[in-house]
Amino acid sequence: MKAEGSAGTASAPAGAIGSSWRRGFKRLLGRDYSLAYFMIAPSLLVLLGLIGFPFARAILLSLQSQPIGGEGQFIGLANYSALLKDPVWWLALRNTLAYTFFGVGLKTIVGLAFALILHQELKGRTILRALLFIPWSVPIVVDAFVWRWIYGDLNGILNFVLYKLHVISQYVLWTSDPKIVLWAIIAVVVWQGTPFYMMNFLAGLQSIPEEQYEAARIDGASTFQTFVHVTLPGLQSVLIVVTLLSTIWTSNELQFVYILSAGGPAHMSEIFPTLAFFTSIPGRELGLGAAVALSFFPLLASLIVLAGRFMLRGAEA
Repeated sequence: MKAEGSAGTASAPAGAIGSSWRRGFKRLLGRDYSLAYFMIAPSLLVLLGLIGFPFARAILLSLQSQPIGGEGQFIGLANYSALLKDPVWWLALRNTLAYTFFGVGLKTIVGLAFALILHQELKGRTILRALLFIPWSVPIVVDAFVWRWIYGDLNGILNFVLYKLHVISQYVLWTSDPKIVLWAIIAVVVWQGTPFYMMNFLAGLQSIPEEQYEAARIDGASTFQTFVHVTLPGLQSVLIVVTLLSTIWTSNELQFVYILSAGGPAHMSEIFPTLAFFTSIPGRELGLGAAVALSFFPLLASLIVLAGRFMLRGAEA
């Protein structure tokens, strides 16, 4: 009886805590909180079906030796161990980080510069906005093939123009030179993605009250001070969303590298999406390819969380 009494006494605080937590949960969500489960259930099922299940399947696949058309065999972390010993994987990691960092950074700077220019009272700025938005509106595959022609080693228009203007003395192998191939692709990524930044920054600029700029002028603030203390804080929420989305999109882009260089020469433009593709499909190793794709996920998720917390902390301040 004494033991039973002790157990009952010990369970009482736990029950009280649970009851208090449920009351707080109800107070937070309102009296109709139970209805919320039914309202969000369809969306949750869609997310589980389109995201959760494929992600779990990819994790399981990465733990197997699974050739195309063959039977899979569970091998644990052997695929990940093989990747860590593969110099191509480390090269792809370096390239992916550089590709994402410089691509997102340059798109942010150039997009903001164009947005500030187009925010001014210029003649024909509506037409100019439409023209500058064309690279984003055209499908990425089309953009990539256009730039493949522009970068052509022998008949590319870029080499022809630069040679005629005496800027270069001989044709440049834009997508065949290991030293410049990644930078040539990053330039295309920036060209294609800048309009997305520009239009979002332009919308953000138009939402900043003009009174703030008038107050800055009255206080004698310079153009740079106005930009730092009025424009950038007003664009912070837009900057957070656009930067995080672009980081995800840029790091997962396959088309530009695949069409322009196929990861070459000598894997000098290889990034994780192309390495995963060539390992899985031409290489016929689905398990190893899944491991390549998932190996970058923890780092990408960490970067997004850290960047989001840093920028949101600044917004709250």
